[in-house]
Amino acid sequence: MTTGLKPLTDAEAREVELVFRLTKSHLGFVPNSMRTMARQPAILSSFTLMVGNILGQPSDAKSPIWLGIRLVIKNVIWSLRNMRSKDRLPLALKNLVAHVTSGAAGCRYCQAHTIGEARDQGVPIEKLEAVWEFDRRDLFDEAEKSALRFALAAGSHPNGVTANHFADLRKHYTEDQIVELGATIALFGFLNRWNDTFATTLEPESAAFANQHLSASGWEIGKHG
Repeated sequence: MTTGLKPLTDAEAREVELVFRLTKSHLGFVPNSMRTMARQPAILSSFTLMVGNILGQPSDAKSPIWLGIRLVIKNVIWSLRNMRSKDRLPLALKNLVAHVTSGAAGCRYCQAHTIGEARDQGVPIEKLEAVWEFDRRDLFDEAEKSALRFALAAGSHPNGVTANHFADLRKHYTEDQIVELGATIALFGFLNRWNDTFATTLEPESAAFANQHLSASGWEIGKHG
C-alpha cells in the first residue's frame, strides 16, 4: 500500500522519457522510486547522473553514448527552469529541514553548516536557537512545522515517516514541493553518511557559530573537531 506519493506512469512522465529509456536499458524496468522523483525532472536527472558517476556504466549496457549526452543537456535545461520556478520552496526552509534531518541522523557537521546557511538566508537568530522546539513555538507557522516534523521522522533510525506525515504535508504543499522536501532530506542523508564516515573537520567559523547558538540544544563538535 502506498502511503506517500503515487509513482507516475509512463504516460504521466512523458517529459522524462529519456531518463526512463536509459534506466530501462540498464535495469530492464524503471524503479518506482524514480517514478516518484519524476515529478521534479531536474532532481531525477541529477540523481541519474550521480548514480552513473558513482556506480559506473554496466559492462553490458545497451544505451548508446549519445543518450547520456542528451541527458546532460536535458539536465541543464531542467535545472535552469527549476531555478526560475515560482513554486520552489524557500532555501531558508530547506536549510531548516536539512538541519533537523541531520540532527536526527546525528551528523553534527551538517547541523552546523545548515544552521549557518539558514542564518545567511535571513532566518532570525531567535528562530535558529528554537529550531528543536519548533512544534511548540509560535515562531514557526503550521507549514514549517509540517515540513520539520517530516524531516525529523525521515532522519530518524528507523525511518519514522507515516501516512499521517503526508496527509499533513498536503495541507500546505503541492506534490512537486513534497518531492523537493524529500529530495532535500535524501541529499542530506548522503551528506550525513559522507561527513560522519570521513569525520570531516568542521571549519572554524561554522564551528564557532554552531557552538554559540546550538550548544543549549545539545550540539557538540564531536569527531568533527
